[in-house]
Amino acid sequence: MASGHPDLMQPLIECRAARLTDAPAYRRYEAECGAAGLPLYQVAQFGSTQWLQELLAHANGLHLPPGYLPTTTYFALEGEALLATLRLRHGDKPSHPPVAWLYRLRDHPTRRGEGVARTLLGWLQRHVLSEPVLISCDEANPASLKVIAAAGGQWLDRRYHAGDRCWVRFYRLAPAKRPGLCGRQ
Repeated sequence: MASGHPDLMQPLIECRAARLTDAPAYRRYEAECGAAGLPLYQVAQFGSTQWLQELLAHANGLHLPPGYLPTTTYFALEGEALLATLRLRHGDKPSHPPVAWLYRLRDHPTRRGEGVARTLLGWLQRHVLSEPVLISCDEANPASLKVIAAAGGQWLDRRYHAGDRCWVRFYRLAPAKRPGLCGRQ
């Protein structure tokens, strides 16, 4: 808890790589995101523990779909509540530049606008990234665009994503140059 007046005390947000012990929090997160109409979570919630196990295996390069690269999933948690997720794809493939790629930065629907995504992305910049990465975002998502801008994202390109039927913006995001506070590691 933060120090100060009791009415101003808020739990710390813990940012870290996903763990299998997070399955109950992930199950609740997926159910709530699915109920809020987020299509990815409407499908995943039917096997959320298995889905999380697959995500953890992907971080180790196991059970990857054809053409996929190892990808680590990071969570922002407040106690037992999962507030945001982010995936970091490691390495490159012919269709992508030779850098890591951040994608699927998602806030819990009831926690949007509270700075949780900014907290998770900033933590990743300070504690995980050692080289610049690419990060992409649907250009019709002003909240994500603000988070990327606040993190120092440098605009690179704009492309149409036929699968999602939207324009996607691509940014370069550098590691943070100085340590800062963000919950626990």
